[in-house]
Amino acid sequence: MSLVRDLQYSLRQLRKSMAFTVVAVGTLALGIGCNTAIFSVFYSVLLRPLPFPDSNRLVMLSERATQFPTLSVSWKNYRDWQSQSSSFEEFGAARVFTSALTGNGDPEQIPSQMISGNLLHLLGVHVIAGRALIMADDQPASPAVVLLGYGLWQRKYGGSQGVIGTAITLDNQSYTVIGVLPKGYELLQQTPDVVIAMGPWASKLPDDRSWHPGIFPIARLKSGVSLAQARAEMTTIAKRLLAKYPTDNIALDAVVNPMHEQLVSQARPALLTLLGAVIFVLLIACGNIANLMLTRATARRREISIRISLGASDWQIIKQLVIEGLLLSLMGAVAGVALAYALMPSLLRVASGSLPPGTDVHIDLHVLLFTAVLSICAGVFFGVAPAGQVRLTDLRSILNESERGAVGHQAKALRNSLVVAEISLALLLLMGAGLFVRSLSRLGDVNMGFSADHILVADLPVPPAGAAPADAHRNMDFYEDTLRQLHSLPGVRMAAASSFLPVSGQGAVIHFNIQGRPPRNASEYIMANYRTVSSEYFQVLRIPLLEGRWIEDSDREKMPTVVVLNQAMAHAYFGNESPLGKKLQLGAIPDESVPWMMVVGVVGNVKQSLVSDMPTEMYVPFRQANEVLPVRNMSFVVRTEVDPRSVIPELREAVHKINPNQPVVRIRTMEENVDQNFAQPRFRTLLLVIFAGIALLIAALGVYGVMAYATVQRSGELAIRMALGCSVERIFMLVLTDGLRLTLIGVAIGTVLGIALGRWLKSLLFGVSAADAVSIAGAIAVVVIAGVAASLIPARRASRVDVVTMMREN
Repeated sequence: MSLVRDLQYSLRQLRKSMAFTVVAVGTLALGIGCNTAIFSVFYSVLLRPLPFPDSNRLVMLSERATQFPTLSVSWKNYRDWQSQSSSFEEFGAARVFTSALTGNGDPEQIPSQMISGNLLHLLGVHVIAGRALIMADDQPASPAVVLLGYGLWQRKYGGSQGVIGTAITLDNQSYTVIGVLPKGYELLQQTPDVVIAMGPWASKLPDDRSWHPGIFPIARLKSGVSLAQARAEMTTIAKRLLAKYPTDNIALDAVVNPMHEQLVSQARPALLTLLGAVIFVLLIACGNIANLMLTRATARRREISIRISLGASDWQIIKQLVIEGLLLSLMGAVAGVALAYALMPSLLRVASGSLPPGTDVHIDLHVLLFTAVLSICAGVFFGVAPAGQVRLTDLRSILNESERGAVGHQAKALRNSLVVAEISLALLLLMGAGLFVRSLSRLGDVNMGFSADHILVADLPVPPAGAAPADAHRNMDFYEDTLRQLHSLPGVRMAAASSFLPVSGQGAVIHFNIQGRPPRNASEYIMANYRTVSSEYFQVLRIPLLEGRWIEDSDREKMPTVVVLNQAMAHAYFGNESPLGKKLQLGAIPDESVPWMMVVGVVGNVKQSLVSDMPTEMYVPFRQANEVLPVRNMSFVVRTEVDPRSVIPELREAVHKINPNQPVVRIRTMEENVDQNFAQPRFRTLLLVIFAGIALLIAALGVYGVMAYATVQRSGELAIRMALGCSVERIFMLVLTDGLRLTLIGVAIGTVLGIALGRWLKSLLFGVSAADAVSIAGAIAVVVIAGVAASLIPARRASRVDVVTMMREN
């Protein structure tokens, strides 16, 4: 009953102070709403366990090489790791790729996976129809079988069980459907439409440990084996294999990481930064509300003192204030969750392309529990902060106080401290936002090395060529015929193709050697980016020719093999000497079976990633490259005289005229392709700017509230000063200076903290130091202006005090 009475009394008090209640609940809703929305993303990406039994025991393995801290594993190393390790219950592997599904409607390029025969058992995944892949399906001569993803099963086959046992065509090869994966199955951040066995494909790979075709081992730790023990064992195995195969094994070490940690490692720094930012917003909001509660409690000292004099205990008074705080936080939490639900669609739209593929973000019980904990902590803080100021003091002095009686030194110091803390945190957020804005601006100013305007891009992956001699050039003929068709389209100026597009963050890196300079040991192996291109590729993108000649149509099979280098590679390996006429060979060491390529040209550097340095890069004619390493994926680049998107229907028609079963994937403009690089930095910059703006507004309101209350409390003193001859201007400056003093103390503390914490943002910045003077100075200026502006109204009111009235009242 006592609790019910306290609740009723608290509700009456909050209703009596409706303006205070609305401001407090609104401020808290803003802080909790932002935290709930961002935490839902944070939890979905970084904290939600993988959808596999005992997923905390799942690990991913990769290689570490001299130039690459993380690298997919060669097939030979994977097999040796699997057979020689003893730390794992099971040891499997997966590889992500795409394949062309034909023979059932329009051709589609669909997400696909290759897995070892034991992987589904290792992960604890059970099919919902048919049977799973097993080790018998994973042998070199095993029949071609396939599992359908749930989405494809529903979309193409209507969820019919009758598809089991039928044949589908993937990359021109027939596969028998043996089962259907469960709904929601996802692996390596991909939801595949088909899954096939890895063994038959892997048996055709080169017998070379330097070949890294995208294989990622996945293993389950044995019960009682720690991650450190597994890492130690795999390091021993990797070093043993490096010593045994020094010629072609580049794996210096085996990297073992928890599977979930490995998959989200790229998203972690940005999401931690955003979560820290919204927590700062909530702390500022809590500080503001605590200040309001403290002011309100001070104003209620007479009421509280009367209750104490009538027998109320300290605990009853504190309990009453805490309950009021909890009620406020509860109302703020309800409003905040509603705000988070309203913000979620917009947040996900802004985050599109910034989150790991397949991330399912929603507000679930874990997020609501987080919100509840935040609310309780905030409510207790609101109650405890003022409670210490209204506990037993001299009842007689309080009861004898006038309504504008003097405020205790401790209460004033606490209010000022809260405001200083708010200003410091707001400055931290503004400094971070300034750094991100400057970084995004520098990113947009990067010279990419090519012209992106009026270019249409389309990906055309082709199936592997058959073993018959007649099939050897089939795919290359298709690409060449398609280019010929594209050249003839109205509005098209030029067309070309490349294995990887610039500024895509993707590409192949390959070992090579220089004629006359063979490596003496594995430590001298050299690598460079590798691109296969058609003629006119450089002209379409307007990449400048610096020396020699372009790649031409005549650079094809049975002609002298040639290569074009970029400026960075020419300088790195030939210094100031001209590389023209020099010869390179693919492969770490000279091999008589691999042709030497003569350097015939040097072109300008092109960015393959906006945030990385210009890479060393070689360009090889695609028909000649196919003789050594089969070319399976080319992206077409078409320079137009009209809007590039207006050519899309003609491009599709031209491709399907040559091969009706050829999927055309991801048609977009080159400008859209480049813009994808800005998705993540734009997302975090936009959110941090919004959070910094909210924080600044709340902190400015905090300064205003403290100065306004202080002005009311000092009205008698100010009246006496004016009666004794103090000018209006001096009174105005006196109050304004008090507000500015609090602001500058907060700025000083925030600046020191910002510089100290700036190093945590270093990995997220481009072209800007974490201690960038412009960002810091700009943030300080904004905070100081906001602090002065928040003090102007109280200062103006103070300078207009009615001396006669105030002297009479005091």
